[in-house]
Amino acid sequence: MTTVVTRAKWGAVAPRNVPTNITPGKGGVAIHHVGKGSVARSDHAQCAAQVRGIQKFHMEEKGWADIAYTYLVCVHDYIFVGRGKNVRTAANGSNSGNQNWYAVCGLVGDEDTLGEKLVDAYKSAIVDLRTSGGAGRGITGHRDHVSTTCPGDELYQMVKDGALTPGPDVPPPWPGIYLSYPPIMRNSSVTVWQKQMRARGSSITADGAYGPSSKSACTSFQRENGLTADGIVGPATWDATWA
Repeated sequence: MTTVVTRAKWGAVAPRNVPTNITPGKGGVAIHHVGKGSVARSDHAQCAAQVRGIQKFHMEEKGWADIAYTYLVCVHDYIFVGRGKNVRTAANGSNSGNQNWYAVCGLVGDEDTLGEKLVDAYKSAIVDLRTSGGAGRGITGHRDHVSTTCPGDELYQMVKDGALTPGPDVPPPWPGIYLSYPPIMRNSSVTVWQKQMRARGSSITADGAYGPSSKSACTSFQRENGLTADGIVGPATWDATWA
């Protein structure tokens, strides 16, 4: 199961003034990689430092307001939150590209093996951006927006042949935060979970507020599915909601 790593968890520096006037419904998601050679980390514990290094390069060397990408994904099936949803990117190389397309970068180079877990992370990122980020159905490579070799020939071929297109059985990733009450929690991931619960027959309202009714519905669902009935949506409960 793909897991989201929040900015706080990977140690992100606070962004400077980043525009939020993105219109991703007109485009979708552009696929990137880090660059030449072999850069993937065999130990997942090293991936957060790699993301911090990319942010430092983008902010200190490039002078950008933040790390350029919406999300970054690693070969261990994790999504690192970059600029995040509903924020204009700085990665796609053109005004229209940055305006209408999110950017998801794989922590791989053009000599790395593109394993199943990396593909799963890309798919989960795309599902999440479509589900709660308003992304359109398009999937492109960086080179479709500007003259570049990114995202590498092998990864670009996966874009073109649909290997990164998520199917209906790919759930959105666990958001990396526990949905709980009290106090009332308001988050776009709450809405995503509530909508899925309604699709399963629950009567809760998909209002983005995790309060008493959501906790009650969660507790009942957990009991029915042999989970710890604590009313908290963690990784196991999230995954079971889409099972």
